[in-house]
Amino acid sequence: MSTLSADDFVKAIQGFDQLSPSTQTDLLALYSLEHGGVSEITAGKLASLREALHLTAQARLPQYLSEQTKRRGKSLGRYIKKSSGYALERGFATELKKTYLGRPSAQNVSASLQGTLTAIGDPAVRSYLEEAITAFEQNLLRASIILTWCVAYGLFRSWLYRNHLAVINNVMSQWKVPFQISTLDDFQELTESVVIENSRKAKVITKEQHKTLKTLLDQRNSYAHPTTKIVSPAISEAYLDTVLREVVPTFG
Repeated sequence: MSTLSADDFVKAIQGFDQLSPSTQTDLLALYSLEHGGVSEITAGKLASLREALHLTAQARLPQYLSEQTKRRGKSLGRYIKKSSGYALERGFATELKKTYLGRPSAQNVSASLQGTLTAIGDPAVRSYLEEAITAFEQNLLRASIILTWCVAYGLFRSWLYRNHLAVINNVMSQWKVPFQISTLDDFQELTESVVIENSRKAKVITKEQHKTLKTLLDQRNSYAHPTTKIVSPAISEAYLDTVLREVVPTFG
């Protein structure tokens, strides 16, 4: 089950409060089935969810679900009757996602992420990007930021290893306790901030590149630990877009 709360889900839908009660219920059914860890939804559970979100009760909710299982002419019903509840009809669920969850900017970011996937040669980094894409498209915004930072840092340290290993090792040889990198895995002995700071000290990255990497790391740290800090769709999109525009072209 995902960590996306129902409150965060509805906040991500522009104009949710102005939608008709039936459309709100359809979207809450979508949330429950995709993020609530259930394979069926009942009128009672949907009514409880509406109440928890401080939404007015929907009149005739049980009848609405029953009526929406019926075929209307050539069109299928919105719901499928299950053993003890209902599931959304597949095509209708897809339509809901496209209409209410498909922010244009999010679609652009998602397409860019998919385009980047094939260009990444490192299987480990590519795996993280695949998970980041899935998290972003499923509206798991906090996870998408954390996973995308793994991609950004993975590309950065591989770039350092390929192009500036001797320079970085020279800087670290002057530490009180000298350290040397022999393999890519040796980077795991150092914190990300130490690698970034010493890359700037070695002058292998510019002031602006240092600022970008440090900002991305600081943001990742803010969202990687339980806090009251909320990740909005716009914040997630901006973070991923920065990685796509400023990290991937330079260090990929």
